[in-house]
Amino acid sequence: MLRKNGIKRIRIVTGYRSQDIELFNREKGLGLEFVYNPKWEIDAVNSIIVGVQDLDDDLLIVYGDGFVGEIDLNNILKCDMPTVALGLYQTMYKFGKQHIELLKRADEFRMDIPDLIGNCELFKRESKVKCPYDNTQGLRLVRTMMNIYGAALERGEAVHLPVHDSTDIDFFKQTAESTGRYPCR
Repeated sequence: MLRKNGIKRIRIVTGYRSQDIELFNREKGLGLEFVYNPKWEIDAVNSIIVGVQDLDDDLLIVYGDGFVGEIDLNNILKCDMPTVALGLYQTMYKFGKQHIELLKRADEFRMDIPDLIGNCELFKRESKVKCPYDNTQGLRLVRTMMNIYGAALERGEAVHLPVHDSTDIDFFKQTAESTGRYPCR
């Protein structure tokens, strides 16, 4: 779908089972580019930093747990704004080349661990599914990306688009995340 829409260079930041993913790429002849995040077990935000280090053009960031539909991909690619976020929890971003430096400095936009632990406590109180303390990577990554997007938004260089046919595939319907009481907005 990405290639059909004119995206020729597709880079995947790997960590867990990276060798299996790269083997699958070779076997299927997909021609994907890979960058390894050595801190994948402890730091998902580092995947953004590692993934953009040598880039200098517009880019599209899609989380590994996101299913992106064709309507949403077309909408985000056609949008004239340099930075675009898709969906309530921003499962896909388009960043103009002028904002690559914000992504390279993702460390400056990190969410503090105490706030993340508070979010996990909210999950534990209001959810049927437990949110373990060691599962703050996803929350940290989403919040960091939202903060980077927010910096572009403050300059009037970003826009938010509604979701039509995309979803976070591990989004739990039975949690506070889906009820709107989740504080990471």
